[in-house]
Amino acid sequence: MKSFIEFNKKILGMKFPWPLWLGLLALVNIGGGMIFIRTMEGQLALVSMMAAFFIMWGIYVKRGFVRLLGMGHLIAWTPQVVWYMQVVGDTAGWLQYWLISVIVINSISLAIDFVDVVRYSLGDTQPL
Repeated sequence: MKSFIEFNKKILGMKFPWPLWLGLLALVNIGGGMIFIRTMEGQLALVSMMAAFFIMWGIYVKRGFVRLLGMGHLIAWTPQVVWYMQVVGDTAGWLQYWLISVIVINSISLAIDFVDVVRYSLGDTQPL
């Protein structure tokens, strides 16, 4: 439990603008997931967020607060984004707008995470 609390403190203690970025990710994924909870897409958003967080927490326990944490998003969000891209055309209204926002925001995050994981694999293993 101590590592869980420490991990959350590290996330909340990141330098500007990362807390804003993380807030936007949470708002789009969790907020939208709650609004559209009765849809498969809303449920997937919530499950994907939880999966990413727990993968990242596991990495934190083993490796610390390092660039490899991006692997959590890569594992949990890549299938989510791919699936949303396949179904977005079959939706309309607010659900479609939300799916587009998740696709855009999560894709930006995945690009950042990919760079971080590559940097880690190339030897940039210093704590963030």
